[in-house]
Amino acid sequence: MNKLIVFMVSLTLLLWGMFLWKMSNNVNAGKSPNTENVEQVTAAGFDMQGMLSLLEPQKKPAADLRDPFLTPKRFAPAPKPQPRVVKPKVDTVVQQTPQQPLITLDAILPGDNPVAIIKYHGETAVVSVGQKIWDVVITAIETNRVVIRYAGGTFEIK
Repeated sequence: MNKLIVFMVSLTLLLWGMFLWKMSNNVNAGKSPNTENVEQVTAAGFDMQGMLSLLEPQKKPAADLRDPFLTPKRFAPAPKPQPRVVKPKVDTVVQQTPQQPLITLDAILPGDNPVAIIKYHGETAVVSVGQKIWDVVITAIETNRVVIRYAGGTFEIK
């Protein structure tokens, strides 16, 4: 087993060595006009300023390249539509009579200060005269009916 591992490591080092040797022949192969600078930098030792002098500025990319940091158009949020303002004509405006709210009467408890139990959309409330609930004002509680004021109209609930 150890021989196999040694063989695999040796083979890997050999292949990577050949790859790096081939790649080193392609680096600066006639591209750098300052070949004497390369020799000066390597002969004098490692010098960062000398290494920087070998760099060539990167060419400006073409204008038709896309920006990788922009959101693609298919993922961009849709523009919000502008609301249309429709002005009603003066002739077509009709005054609507208010509709009775969907309030039901459960019970009336008579006495000196009578109270009524009413329901509206599943909610139950105990109310007395003058109380305001659900935009409804209780105006009178009698023995068999409740009078309410809603949206400018008066209604009775039995």
